[in-house]
Amino acid sequence: MTLGQKLKQTRLARGMTQAQVVGDRITRNMLSQIENDLASPSVGTLEYLASVLNVRLSWLLASEQEEAEAGRTQQLRALLKSGEYAACLELAPEHAPDDEQALALAMAAAQCAQRALEAERFDMARHLAQRGLAWNAGSVYESVQLALHLREILTRCAQHTGPGQVQAAFSDYRQAYAAQPSRVRYHLTAARYHLERGKTAEASAELRALPEPPEEDLAEYRLLQARLAAASGQYAEAMTALRRAERTAPLPKLLERELLQTMELAARELQDYKTAYECAARQLKL
Repeated sequence: MTLGQKLKQTRLARGMTQAQVVGDRITRNMLSQIENDLASPSVGTLEYLASVLNVRLSWLLASEQEEAEAGRTQQLRALLKSGEYAACLELAPEHAPDDEQALALAMAAAQCAQRALEAERFDMARHLAQRGLAWNAGSVYESVQLALHLREILTRCAQHTGPGQVQAAFSDYRQAYAAQPSRVRYHLTAARYHLERGKTAEASAELRALPEPPEEDLAEYRLLQARLAAASGQYAEAMTALRRAERTAPLPKLLERELLQTMELAARELQDYKTAYECAARQLKL
């Protein structure tokens, strides 16, 4: 929309005549020329018209591209606030987003990546996490905590690919975390990383370094305790921890599979073949 079109549409929407708008400041002929984009008003004249029409001068001066970007930003805010993260990503521009848009897109990508991870859609989770990292890094509002979350997701995804990739992903995660204060998520991820590599002493040290985990991480903490006990041959202790983890809270699909795999192993070692069979059957249903 041109400057003249904005002025005319706003005037008509306010129910004002040209005479009411111009007052003693400019002539009706000049206003007509401005509204038809036949004349370029001075900044002083624009300030006067903005005041009379009760609109922002910045809105009058904004180009169509700037208006479109402002509209995109408002949509992103609303969708992010309402938790419609996938819809946020659909608004990603082909060009580089501005700083606020970039952070909003990074936050939405992190939420979508987490959901994909929990649904065991590892390629999708990895793709979304990488996009989120790029958007986050491209914003002046870059969030360190958001970057850590995205790198954690990449590490979890890498654990389901090759050993070389998981080592590189965890190295990136550890370096990003190095300057940060202790975080529960780091220690849980590090404990799992060491367990995957058969390093029970290191995994035990990571779990011991944890304070009392918050409620949302308690089930995963107990699951890792159980895995550590099973890796040390303490299957009865592992089974107790697994039962506690199972009762703590509903688990996402990814953690439920991990719990059932560990429980099946412990049950077999304890010669509880009924439980082992039930765990195997439950895994097939996931």
